[in-house]
Amino acid sequence: MTRTVPEREVTAAKLLDASVKHSFDPAVDVAWDEPWREDTFFLPERVSTLYGTEPWERMSRPHRIELTRCELANNLAFGIWVETVFMQMLARHSLRWNARSNHLRYALTELGDETRHSTMFSRMMDKLDRGPYAFNPIDKFATDLLRAFSTEPLAFVAVLFVEEIFDGLQRAGMRDESVQPLCRQIFRIHVVEEARHMRFARDELFRLIPRLPRIRREALGAAVAFGVGLVSRATRTPEMYAAAGLDVREATRAAARNPHATAVMQECVDRFLPLYTELGLVTPLSRRIWRAHGLVA
Repeated sequence: MTRTVPEREVTAAKLLDASVKHSFDPAVDVAWDEPWREDTFFLPERVSTLYGTEPWERMSRPHRIELTRCELANNLAFGIWVETVFMQMLARHSLRWNARSNHLRYALTELGDETRHSTMFSRMMDKLDRGPYAFNPIDKFATDLLRAFSTEPLAFVAVLFVEEIFDGLQRAGMRDESVQPLCRQIFRIHVVEEARHMRFARDELFRLIPRLPRIRREALGAAVAFGVGLVSRATRTPEMYAAAGLDVREATRAAARNPHATAVMQECVDRFLPLYTELGLVTPLSRRIWRAHGLVA
């Protein structure tokens, strides 16, 4: 890891400037009163967890649209969950930072961004009139442990790969004209503002990871691999399929075995794998865990 990264204060100053120029207020920048368009999806068809499966082929177009509506609500609820967990970790770690620094001021700015995002997601769920659906209790417990006991490296490792996955999905959605315009507005706001958060996390990782002993890097690599499995499971919540009027057992089994869904997840994972490889977080152990998820690292 020989990459040179700017000093913390330099990075933070640039991100603070970008926040002034490229921030949104969802309360006024989203057309909340816009009605839903008929015969229009809420997510791109190809990112639906059932796209290409036998249940999908049997579904009518209105039923497929309804499934994407439920899937979007599910993804937004998960986004609120993980962003709130990260806000707690960031706030806790920031207590050790210089109160007069740009670094702290940007962390506080990011907390404000994340609060607006979660509020926006909640309001969108209300507009969708779908969800929330119950997540896997073991995975919820795992995120609770992350929130309670995370170190700075683990916090930034976790937030970066989760945001990279959702960024990939939302970039696809905001460019797809078959998706509801209101949904594309939400995706665009999140993509623009999360780009700053991901830059903050990347630079922090290149400052923090090189200082860690090998065993801690191995542990972080395994945590990332397990975490990707958690995110994947969160996109196919059984209660969501029930709400969409599907046979839950058939739908969850088809989604778990769906090569199209695995390919979409692989595309998202490929966005951050080169960086995590450079950081030494892709190890023989983590590769075995990746393969267990059907992914290549």
